Amino acid sequence: MTRAIFLSVALLSVSMIPGMAHAAKVSVLIDFDPKSADQTVVVESIAADHKGMLYACDRVSGSVWRIDPKNPKLVVVGRVQERDIGGKKVRANVSGIVFNAAGDLYLTAGGFNEVLRIRGRFLDPDEPGIAQTFATETEGANGIDFDKNGNLYVTGGRNGRIYRTGPEGGRAQVIAQIAAHTRILPDGKSEQALTANGIVFDKQRTTLYIADTARGAIWKLAIGADGKPAAAVLMTQSVLLEGADGPAFDPQGNLWVAANERNAVVLVQPDGRAFDVQKNDSKGPLEFPTSVVFVDATAYVSNFDTPRRDNLSADGKTSIDGICASIIKIEP
Repeated sequence: MTRAIFLSVALLSVSMIPGMAHAAKVSVLIDFDPKSADQTVVVESIAADHKGMLYACDRVSGSVWRIDPKNPKLVVVGRVQERDIGGKKVRANVSGIVFNAAGDLYLTAGGFNEVLRIRGRFLDPDEPGIAQTFATETEGANGIDFDKNGNLYVTGGRNGRIYRTGPEGGRAQVIAQIAAHTRILPDGKSEQALTANGIVFDKQRTTLYIADTARGAIWKLAIGADGKPAAAVLMTQSVLLEGADGPAFDPQGNLWVAANERNAVVLVQPDGRAFDVQKNDSKGPLEFPTSVVFVDATAYVSNFDTPRRDNLSADGKTSIDGICASIIKIEP
């Protein structure tokens, strides 16, 4: 099957899914650094508050930005500070970012093996709030979300662990484990070993969905009424999900997944069938996408812009033939 025929079939399949009766409209909402196509800004995830405002954290500057989708400008409302560890300046390397029901912002700091928090009242452009330690003992902290009781769940990336801490934070406990797996990338040299990356709870906030980047898969972890997790169950695995990360549910209950290695966003139905929503080369608009968030029926996708696989430019070394880190808008 040729690439053109494959994409036509995929788009036809997506158009038959309830709620997606016509082709999606894809555009760039905001470029984090219009002056450069290099990784001068590094943003891995985005979040939305109850008002539909978007938030992102730059690993380089530590700035936490608020972006109004109707008037997209970067407004600094918080900061994540570097730390002196062992005589060296260490960045937090924020990966996951999410709001709780009370409107406080939580950020995973893999560089510190912690989860940080900025209270909602301190997300202020006049006096940006400083992120403070909320949870500890979260080695490789990456994906993040809350269950219906306000318990915080965090993934450990390469170690495959799922951590949990209560609404008050503190020392996290390991409650589940995704088995190790390493995939050799197409260059024959690079390895991908992140088995517990981005996560999201379902609408009821009782089942956690885990993006297994290394396998190109999604796992389901049901949380019982007593708070005990069941064994993780494989929901789906697909070549379309190569580089799976940053999942989010749309209003119809379909799971959208950023497939970063393929420069694609993939829709996964409840029965596990997967379809491309958007796929492109290194010129964008998707450029190593890593996170999806919904505001009503509109999806917003963060571009990490790592120079790898389908995001490599013509020289096979960089990704500078597109744009820098950015947010993409996909409208139904």
